[in-house]
Amino acid sequence: MRIIIAIFFMFLLTACHIRTAEDAYKEGKYLESINLLGDSIEDKDPAEFGKQDIQRLQNIVSNVMQHYETSLLNTNNSDYATRIKCYENLLAMKMRLTDRFYSQEISFFDNKYDTTQLQQNIAKEYYNYGNSITGTDSESYRIRADLYGKGLEQYNYKNIESLYNNANTKYMQLAAKEYYDQGKMLERQGNYQAAAEAFNNASAVYEPLGKYKDSDKLSIDNDRKYSTQQAEIAYEQAQQLAKTATHRYQFREIAKYYASAASTYRQYGSFRDANSQADKYTKKGKIKVYYNSLELKSFVLDILSKDFIEFVIYQPSQADITIRITTNVEFADLGQSVNNETKTEQVFDKFVEVSDENGNKKQVKTYKDQQFNLKTVTHSNKLTLTTEIDVHGVYSYSKKFDIVQTSAKHDYIYSGNVPSNLRNHSEGVLKTKDSLLQAAKEQQLTELKSRFDDIIRDLSYL
Repeated sequence: MRIIIAIFFMFLLTACHIRTAEDAYKEGKYLESINLLGDSIEDKDPAEFGKQDIQRLQNIVSNVMQHYETSLLNTNNSDYATRIKCYENLLAMKMRLTDRFYSQEISFFDNKYDTTQLQQNIAKEYYNYGNSITGTDSESYRIRADLYGKGLEQYNYKNIESLYNNANTKYMQLAAKEYYDQGKMLERQGNYQAAAEAFNNASAVYEPLGKYKDSDKLSIDNDRKYSTQQAEIAYEQAQQLAKTATHRYQFREIAKYYASAASTYRQYGSFRDANSQADKYTKKGKIKVYYNSLELKSFVLDILSKDFIEFVIYQPSQADITIRITTNVEFADLGQSVNNETKTEQVFDKFVEVSDENGNKKQVKTYKDQQFNLKTVTHSNKLTLTTEIDVHGVYSYSKKFDIVQTSAKHDYIYSGNVPSNLRNHSEGVLKTKDSLLQAAKEQQLTELKSRFDDIIRDLSYL
């Protein structure tokens, strides 16, 4: 058993292969191989760090270092991106492998590369990369500033800081002018939304240097023009629809247009009489409902809580429609019914000796019919919950439905020559009236929801 368990665990260890530094190196993921190497060594106790570990460490570090050094030798001096990546990876190796208990074993790498020198090399490449960008537009200055900035993060090489500041300032000045000029053009074209965004961009990009001309004012002015434009469109749509509207759903649509006009312009104040018109048509679009019943009141009021429905509480005469629900419960104890049956079942009688076709004798079971009596006593009841929905007024609806719940208990009583495997027993449960009513009410609510979904849909088109 122990051997089987051991083999099983060996199988698991083989199946769940752990990714190694060698795996990453073979895939060309050299920096990952260094990280995996460091992790695997540091998982051990320093006392367990032996010759094989040293050899493995030296081989992988040497191979990765030579890869980056060879890449630097073979890469054109103007291929700044590749050269920067090589130096950054060497720096990452340096940071990962320095000041570890095993660092002395890779002194050929640790002593060769100095952290500050690598940072200076990276900054130098960014410096030259930035100097190679000769464009005079804002995008060129942005790229140049970005390169100088990344170099400055590593090392303050030569005058890289002033170059960064000059390029960044020039970028902000040119970009602000380009956005500003674009805003002017869009404003002349009547594209006020885009113009507002362009002027806002001019302000945002120039913000570290201060205010750019009147870009803040022009952004607000164009946004106001756009808001006015959109509000005018919505207001005009409302007015056009109002000329022919006769139904409540149309009044609600008009209200939405007026509300849109008001909200579009709200940050600049009131737009004409859009707010009051929206309120006016919202009220005209309401359907006033009076619920003339105490039964199921909270359920019905909740399901009818729609934005176009208004409930009338005290003055039914003001309602557009009146809704009434009545329910009736009928319960009947159906009493007992008795059914007597004579049943027959085959039961074991005896063994009989018989011969097969070859004359071999064997014992075979034989059976006989055994009669007995089964008396079935059934006690049942029934509950009927009747619901009537009546809606009248500007809309009419009338429905009646029944929910029927029944229950029964069956007692099975045996007599006579009863087979040994049969016993008196009962099936089913005779439920109480309250239990049947509760089940009926649950079904009633489901049915009512379906009916009221139809009513609400109809009302929405009035």
